[in-house]
Amino acid sequence: MTKTQYVLDYILLQIDTDKWSADAALPSERQLSEQLNVSRATVREALSTLKSQNIIRSKQGSGHCVNQQQEPIRVPMLFDAQSDIAHQDLREYRYAIEAQSAFLAASRATKEQLRTLEKAHQRLRIAHQRKDLTAEGLADARFHLAIAEASGNRILAHSLQSLFSLLRANVAANIGTMEKRPETRLRLMRQHTALFEAIYNHKPEKARQIAQEHMDFVDRILNENAQEKTR
Repeated sequence: MTKTQYVLDYILLQIDTDKWSADAALPSERQLSEQLNVSRATVREALSTLKSQNIIRSKQGSGHCVNQQQEPIRVPMLFDAQSDIAHQDLREYRYAIEAQSAFLAASRATKEQLRTLEKAHQRLRIAHQRKDLTAEGLADARFHLAIAEASGNRILAHSLQSLFSLLRANVAANIGTMEKRPETRLRLMRQHTALFEAIYNHKPEKARQIAQEHMDFVDRILNENAQEKTR
């Protein structure tokens, strides 16, 4: 990943997680340069790219601010995102579809879908490295949604889109459960990377296997945690 892409991903992550809301001023070039340990020329290049995509705009006087963005996904929810029953149902649903979604994505994903998946993986990696659990939960959910969308199956994609709010809450809760187990979170990140690489390199059977192992691992960890709480 280039330094410019790193800056792009960082800024987009702040916007995606609402840390920088619409019309909010971005840090100065100097501040971003120092914070991310890159040159001001690199920051300037990233800002120019975001301006060309109409994600940010020049602020009157100096600096830049966030443009009004469309909401990523706002589909009416039929579930209470705080309900234990809803989360259990979602776990079973994901267990049923994740491996097949990965298989189809590795078989069918277009170049554009692979680029979207790559960006989703990059944002997940950045959030993980920064130990930002809120951002990681959102990035994790969007990574799995990108796989479903890359599957080429509109029903798979639409069903997961419809459940996105619940998916985001579910993933965030899972990550929160593992907060005190850094070795577990690291293993999860490695599984995500292996899954991304299998899809990106068009290896359907491997993608299906990794996705299934990922869901098995998550299920086992959550069951172990639930048992610990009842002791």
